[in-house]
Amino acid sequence: MLIDRIRFGPAGYPIDAPKERAFSYLREIGLDAMEYQAVRAIPKNEDVLSWVRKEASENDIMLSLHAPYAINLCSEEKGEASIKRLIDSGIAASKMGAGHITFHPGYYGKMSGEDALKAAIEALKRVRDGLNSLGINLELGPETTGKPSQLGSLDEVLRMSEEVDGVRPTIDFAHIHAREGGSIRGRGDYERILRTIEGRLGDLNGLIIHFTEVELAKSGIGERMHHDLGSGYGPPFEPLAEIIAEYGLRWIVISESPLLERDSVKMRALYVSALSKVKNL
Repeated sequence: MLIDRIRFGPAGYPIDAPKERAFSYLREIGLDAMEYQAVRAIPKNEDVLSWVRKEASENDIMLSLHAPYAINLCSEEKGEASIKRLIDSGIAASKMGAGHITFHPGYYGKMSGEDALKAAIEALKRVRDGLNSLGINLELGPETTGKPSQLGSLDEVLRMSEEVDGVRPTIDFAHIHAREGGSIRGRGDYERILRTIEGRLGDLNGLIIHFTEVELAKSGIGERMHHDLGSGYGPPFEPLAEIIAEYGLRWIVISESPLLERDSVKMRALYVSALSKVKNL
């Protein structure tokens, strides 16, 4: 996805403004991105889709869309319905002007990790073909997932990107942190992840990033609950802000904390602070 600069915004409509003022409010508080939440239902009302497109464009809010949670590309039983949901999500995203669809790929179930991955890759090829037949050209973004029962390790979403045209992962650092048992503690941990992504994709620019602090499951592996920035849970945002500033990365950073846009504003402030330090070096 072509992203012109670093952008910040919430996962869904802001909590501190009515929906009819959502986009102008985001602009007023210094934000310039939003992930439309289609996690329960895909919007099909033409008036709503046109309104979202118009408001986002007029307020310079770059959009992505999160497809329904009820997607499981690994399941024979649910596979056909999941493919249709992704294609329908693509239609809605295209009409509202979103250039990227984030989705959770599915669950391993009784399949081996490799078999589940192969099933998801084949399903994604069908989704890509379906969207192409409709003249829709946008990114499909399998998200790194936070539970060990879910398909979506960093390696797996990168494999999907390597094997299917038009696929570029959504990188959720909280999910990586939780899935790896609290692995992100500082700058070096982010750099390890980013080196892997750059080595496999060739470029770090143009990524959709999800961020929140996260409480781990009682087992110590996997996510239990999202928390707001500064809650004391990991991963820390400050080292990532430093990396974004130093390398001039062009990302969309989506806040998935319970405080949504309030924490987007905090993330942006941490980035601006890091950028000022870079400029003073």
